[in-house]
Amino acid sequence: MDAPFAEIDDGWDFKVLVLEGEWVLRIPRVDQAVAKLAKEARLLPALAPALPIEIPHFVYLSEEPPFVVYRLIRGQPLRGEDPDGVRSFLEALHSFDTAGLELPTPGWLEAWREQADVFRRVALPLLDPDERPRGEELLDEVETLAGFTPAVTHCDIGPEHLLCRDGRLAGVIDWAGARIGDPALDYGWLLNGPFPDWDVDDELRRRALVYHRLGPWFEVEYGLRTEQPAWVESGLAGVRSRL
Repeated sequence: MDAPFAEIDDGWDFKVLVLEGEWVLRIPRVDQAVAKLAKEARLLPALAPALPIEIPHFVYLSEEPPFVVYRLIRGQPLRGEDPDGVRSFLEALHSFDTAGLELPTPGWLEAWREQADVFRRVALPLLDPDERPRGEELLDEVETLAGFTPAVTHCDIGPEHLLCRDGRLAGVIDWAGARIGDPALDYGWLLNGPFPDWDVDDELRRRALVYHRLGPWFEVEYGLRTEQPAWVESGLAGVRSRL
């Protein structure tokens, strides 16, 4: 007999359990995640009809204590399947009409500037002296993340959030970071991982690479903030490899 529940993720913001093999229970771990959950509850019902894949459909949302339940979307993490399906998903997402959506919209570049300042203060000094100029050069590139047409972005596109069945993209999960911003962020891992030969605008490709190279810096900062050395070490390894 299957266990009544199984933990499938103990991430930075949420604890995620599967109940009876059918239902997903997401529980915020930090106060900021409660607001993210409320944002998903507003966004996902509006977004679902416009997308060619499944996304979570909340069947129960509790405010106190905060948690949500939705039916499990089955699939395996994407490794390189269905490039056309992934492109179709991104195009549908980034062309979605944002009118009336209560999503974070202002201050995209300002937020990234603030984040770069945090990285300079806490993560850059952990690099070896000969690595720091390249790290500083990357952080300076944050100033160039402008000039895009704002769109709804998932903001955390990676293999674990893109679920495939029978060789096709079937579902996309974990929309906690979604906001209106630069579509290039959603291409970061895809262009620098499974689909490097996609035909995209040169400027979008450039910004996507900047976002991709910045990804592990968040891991370093998270490990320092939560006093978890393993995250710091794995993040630094990622920073070095992407520099």
